[in-house]
Amino acid sequence: MDQTTPKTTSRTSWLAAVGPGLLFAGAAVGVSHLVQSTRGGAQFGLAAITLVLASCVLKFPAFRFGPLYASATGTSLLDGYRRRGRWTLVLFGLLTLAICFTTLAAVTIVTAGLLISLVPSISDGLSALGVRVEGIGDEAVLSILLLVLVAVVLASGGYRLLERLMKFVVPVLAICTMVAMALALRSLSLDDLAWWPALETGADRSLAAAIVGWMPAPIDIAVWSSLWTLAKARSGRRQGGRSRAMLDFDVGYLATMILAIAFVVLGAAVMHGRGEQFSANASEFAAQVVDLYGTQLGSGFTPIIAIAAFLTMLSTTVTVADGFPRAITGLFEAWRRPVEVVDRTGVPALMWNTVGRSIGRDREEDDRPSDGTDVPPGMNRVVYWISFVVVAAGAMAIPLGVLSGTSITFKDLIDVVTISSFLVAPVLVLLNHLCVTGEEMPPTARPGLVWRGWSWTCFGVTAVFAGWYLVDLLGQLGGAEGG
Repeated sequence: MDQTTPKTTSRTSWLAAVGPGLLFAGAAVGVSHLVQSTRGGAQFGLAAITLVLASCVLKFPAFRFGPLYASATGTSLLDGYRRRGRWTLVLFGLLTLAICFTTLAAVTIVTAGLLISLVPSISDGLSALGVRVEGIGDEAVLSILLLVLVAVVLASGGYRLLERLMKFVVPVLAICTMVAMALALRSLSLDDLAWWPALETGADRSLAAAIVGWMPAPIDIAVWSSLWTLAKARSGRRQGGRSRAMLDFDVGYLATMILAIAFVVLGAAVMHGRGEQFSANASEFAAQVVDLYGTQLGSGFTPIIAIAAFLTMLSTTVTVADGFPRAITGLFEAWRRPVEVVDRTGVPALMWNTVGRSIGRDREEDDRPSDGTDVPPGMNRVVYWISFVVVAAGAMAIPLGVLSGTSITFKDLIDVVTISSFLVAPVLVLLNHLCVTGEEMPPTARPGLVWRGWSWTCFGVTAVFAGWYLVDLLGQLGGAEGG
């Protein structure tokens, strides 16, 4: 008895500590995996795995710095941004405003489409309930109902209920996806192996940029991770301090990378080289994911694919619906709360000081202990719910009006959002680096030389490739106009 109790306590402690990492996985595994990774596998074959691995490995420090900063300082990355100057909050706010409506709309519409594929009779149920509207598709109506359901979930349990949901959804999703990938491997041959995709056309390069932009997730989710880490701490159930928080994140991040590879394999096995293309329409895309996989792998395995895909998008919808209002609320609090700016001599001097700290020139007088107990007061729930209503309303307007009234397709929206994230990633990578190497970070918690070098490499590579793609995109537009 004495020997088993410590093991049980340790296992319970670890399970209690799990939370923000699963929320990260829930937010990441969605459009980037189900949509873009699968499209990448269908278009590039197994060569898309190189894009996925390179993006995940390269951007790992930028994402990891979110929970690291929160667990070490007791404040979010938004407070860290504020210490660099209010211009950083303006920049992050503009980025959030630019993508929040389309992002939530995209993930909700795909979730609704997958639900229709999983339960075809749900359309009859909508008719029976009298909630169908003339001229509006079922996926639009279901999107609204799903957002209402998400609001109820978040209002009734908040962070704790969201965390419990992810502890169920993410493991089930992982198991279903890995089983489906194992079944898909039989459709592949050695001829499908390639190290790098052939980016010969503008469409190929745009898809590659879209994959990297949201692989494993947009960089701004690092801010969400820092806020979720603080929410975990305020729940009073944090176990093991900073080391446990980082283990939780590392496990979640690894899971997203493995699942991304699995979706690439599925796309390559099912569609690559077969002349098949995904529809630009959300509901049709969702049906293709289920029907084509079922055709290739056998109709008996269709429920596995359908459940895995639906749970992927459901978890993403919940976490995205919570993440944007949480980030906006944190942005509001960081803006109005007085925070001492680390350096008032301007951005160039700040970057120069950061370079010095990156090679080990730390200030000894800043060596102060931090146990992570200095957490900010509770989130302003009024701002949170106002933000939620505004973001949800904007997301609802897209399927109700924008997509049905213009030539813009779901694929267009997805590509615009993901490519935008690809282009702005270097800025957010740099901001995260500035925060974790700032003077407010205890020296014992600051990243070492390897992590700092890794982070600078991420900044340099993302900046170079974003600049290259922007020049290439302008060239494509110029060529189209000239033609």
